[in-house]
Amino acid sequence: SVSRGIVHVEEESSDQAAADDSKASAKTKSTNGGGGAEAKENGEKSEQTKKSSNDADDAWHGGYFLPDEFEVKPRAVCHFLRKVEKEYSTRKVNPYHNNIHAADVIQSTHALIQMGGQDMALAYTPLEMYSILLAAAMHDVKHPGNNNNYEINKMSELSLRYNDNSVLENMHASRASHLLHGLEEKNNGGAVGNDCCAAGILGSMTKTQQKMLRTSLIRSILSTDMSRHFSEIAKVTRHVEALEDDIIEDNNGGKSSSSSSPSANILTRINGDKHVKLREKFLPFLLHMADISNPTKPHAVSVEWARAVYDEFFLQGDREAAEELPISPLCDRTTTNLPEAQVGFMNYVVKPAFLLLARCIPNMERVVIGQLEENFMYWMKEKGKDDQPTDS
Repeated sequence: SVSRGIVHVEEESSDQAAADDSKASAKTKSTNGGGGAEAKENGEKSEQTKKSSNDADDAWHGGYFLPDEFEVKPRAVCHFLRKVEKEYSTRKVNPYHNNIHAADVIQSTHALIQMGGQDMALAYTPLEMYSILLAAAMHDVKHPGNNNNYEINKMSELSLRYNDNSVLENMHASRASHLLHGLEEKNNGGAVGNDCCAAGILGSMTKTQQKMLRTSLIRSILSTDMSRHFSEIAKVTRHVEALEDDIIEDNNGGKSSSSSSPSANILTRINGDKHVKLREKFLPFLLHMADISNPTKPHAVSVEWARAVYDEFFLQGDREAAEELPISPLCDRTTTNLPEAQVGFMNYVVKPAFLLLARCIPNMERVVIGQLEENFMYWMKEKGKDDQPTDS
């Protein structure tokens, strides 16, 4: 469920730290005893193990420290996320935009943040981290199982309300705001104040912090509109290139003793006054990447998500045909070729965007890009099978 995707982040970090300490302790014990050259060698290993253990103690273990920062109780987070999960359809109703997708995007957002390591933790405040994780949880609440194109062509109530502009994303953001501030409970005569579900998720935040959280939440959810993908990628690219140029210039001028690779320094420099626009766009960009990260997942998972996407697309196409609306791109089950569509999506949308993100988070090159290439080759082979002429 959605709840499982975020509630135990702090506990995972503590468990990992304990596991690291346990391993280090075991290694140290294994070096005790023995004699002669072996004892000397084991003694050196023991010292190295102790040093590694001390380094591990100083390392960032990936926690968000929300209970300490905002007095947010894990039970309140769990209660809120269960409420959010009820706002999503199940897989039987929406093959793709369902509660599992929401949990997957939370986990993917968390994973990308972790890949940024301590540099990411120092670049953003706990409030900003909390906001992007909540945005991940609520980015598709109340999703109807069709896209903006359908809403606009149908002239639905939502399209009229939001003036054909990021129709579903505006609806998701609005609904998220209602949930975040407990408006549904208050309007229905439910609990208020500290007893309200939303009050628990906001903890001890001031009114100013709550406003900042909501502003960030809205901006992040709106960033998931696919129609904005290429324009936003172009903007982020320009900002990243400008920061890379500054880093190279500083390194060449002897102003920095750090690595000459720009990607190793971007997150450490993102707080500079010259690059405030990149800093503002980066976390929403990261959420958007998590939202389209299915092609970067382990192969079996990636294929299952791809088929789920097209199952939902084809249901929309069937509905459009029945309602005599124009059938949206990739939604006609009689003409859409899944392998060909996946190759195009991965080659022109996903891969360039993740390569851009990897310039900011170098660890992604090792963890994500290789899996993306493997999945791409699978769909290329599947496409090749479809391209082969059949015997008449």
